[in-house]
Amino acid sequence: MSDERIRFAAVGAGRVFQRYHLPCADARDTMDLVGLVDSDVERARALVADRPQVWTGTSVERLIQEARPDVISVCTPNDSHAQPVLAALDAGIAVLCEKPLAATVEEARRMAAHPAAEKLLGVNMPFRFHPLLKPFAEVARSGAQRIEFSFATPGNRVWRACTPWYDDARRAGGGALLDLGPHAIDLLMAVFGPPDVEACEVDATGVEQRARVDMSFQGVPATLRIDRAARRLETSVTVTTADGDHVLDVRRNELRRADGTVEEGGRSPELAAISAYFDTVTGVVSPHGKVGAQDALEVQLVVESAYRCAKEAAAPLA
Repeated sequence: MSDERIRFAAVGAGRVFQRYHLPCADARDTMDLVGLVDSDVERARALVADRPQVWTGTSVERLIQEARPDVISVCTPNDSHAQPVLAALDAGIAVLCEKPLAATVEEARRMAAHPAAEKLLGVNMPFRFHPLLKPFAEVARSGAQRIEFSFATPGNRVWRACTPWYDDARRAGGGALLDLGPHAIDLLMAVFGPPDVEACEVDATGVEQRARVDMSFQGVPATLRIDRAARRLETSVTVTTADGDHVLDVRRNELRRADGTVEEGGRSPELAAISAYFDTVTGVVSPHGKVGAQDALEVQLVVESAYRCAKEAAAPLA
């Protein structure tokens, strides 16, 4: 595809598309936005008012027929991922889906099982592509005694979706753990392999704002704390070894080693998975590749296991 114009389309014209997917596509000389679907077609039309060549509408099937895209980004609420992803795969179109893969594990399994999923489907979980992850993994894997991941954000105070679906249990499929947990869990699995979930506490049933998950990675204890209603911003993982604490600060793009040295990473690591996927479909040689559907499903199964532990414990987080 490297010598051709890449026809790009999206389903969902909200904040994620506007802030992440569209800028990544626009940054590539070979990609042209040709179609945009949204339940609010007027919002889609307003967003591309200066791009008269872009087809807009509410139907994914018509998008595929009219715009003839080579790649589609799916940026809809969680319960609306499966239908456009499967339609794209049925048509042989490359498709990049927002995390989590779906609102339910059943839908996620169906998407991952599609015959074209392995080749064509990617999922936006960028932390495994962080430029400092490799040096962090080198110090973290050797002699890890304890792992702590802290994910805190003011949530709706700084990120307002165009449609208020985050607090709708049916649409979201869960709360902070399903929303933010895949980022953290995917990073941890990229470094330490699959975890055993031992306990989970959430502050509410249905759509929680806070969660704590206790896991172990080959016997190494790990705790993931998520707070989507915090008064601070933090995304960091700390691994304690005999030498002390090694901290990968994803938000600040820093690796702070136990010996006091600090290494800085590149810019915009939150765009890494989208950029890697677009590189793949445009024929650019990428060091990353993509997060595949099976990877995303395995992460979602960890989240589901944590929710089961929370339900069995039936002890809300104070």
